Amino acid sequence: MGILDTAPPGAGDTTPLYRWLTDRQGRCNVFDAHLFACILARRWPAGPGALGLDEAALTQLLDKYFPDALVGSVPVADRSPTPLPPALQAEADDIASLLRAHRSLGIEEEEWLAAIIARAMLDSGELWRDLGLAGPSHLAALMERHFDPLARLNATGTRWKVFLYRFLCARDGLIPCGAPVCRDCGAEAVCFGAGD
Repeated sequence: MGILDTAPPGAGDTTPLYRWLTDRQGRCNVFDAHLFACILARRWPAGPGALGLDEAALTQLLDKYFPDALVGSVPVADRSPTPLPPALQAEADDIASLLRAHRSLGIEEEEWLAAIIARAMLDSGELWRDLGLAGPSHLAALMERHFDPLARLNATGTRWKVFLYRFLCARDGLIPCGAPVCRDCGAEAVCFGAGD
């Protein structure tokens, strides 16, 4: 598991951006609008690269959930996305593919969420926090709604970051270790190759 050794994106007060977004909310699913407002408020200030979405996907998300956000000036600094190193991009792509293969509804929101969650998995914090959610139960609700086949497999309530990495290891024939993050395990080079 690759971990970006950075402070969590958008670690400041997310309330103003959350309110700015929800004030511009369109007619859409209220649950998903709340999820996306939380996620965007947390991750968007760090730049588009922190979201894991390309510009077209971000525009589609905003147009569908917060259409008035595209009209006014967005209170987020315009930062160029910093590309992930190839090994981390491959890891994010693998996680996103796993999520997309276990979608509940087959809607575009799940494409966006798969990319966003996959990118957030690379950060060093707890996944629910790195997504800007209020707690683990909110992440569980997101997973149950949009990735229910995985939610049913995680019947023991294992933390999602740990569960998803262990799922990938088992799928690929690796023996999953008990460490919650690779830097605690010591075998990162075996799983992901030696660092440069």
